[in-house]
Amino acid sequence: MIDDEKSLNLTAKDYALLELFLRNHNRVFSLKGIMENLWTFEEPPTEEAVRTHIKTLRQKLKGAGAAKDLMETVYGIGY
Repeated sequence: MIDDEKSLNLTAKDYALLELFLRNHNRVFSLKGIMENLWTFEEPPTEEAVRTHIKTLRQKLKGAGAAKDLMETVYGIGY
């Protein structure tokens, strides 16, 4: 849950990533799966760039008061 009084400034990619996770809350996405859902084949990011997007989104959500476990890492599998 996020505090009602704190704003959450998301980029388009942050929003798309959050939406992907919220719409599929019982599914684990690999980095490749995230890339396939959010980027085009013409402009794929590196795996490190995807990890950075996830880290940044987590920081923004934490700053807005979201629960720590809103986005979980399943080690060796994905997010």
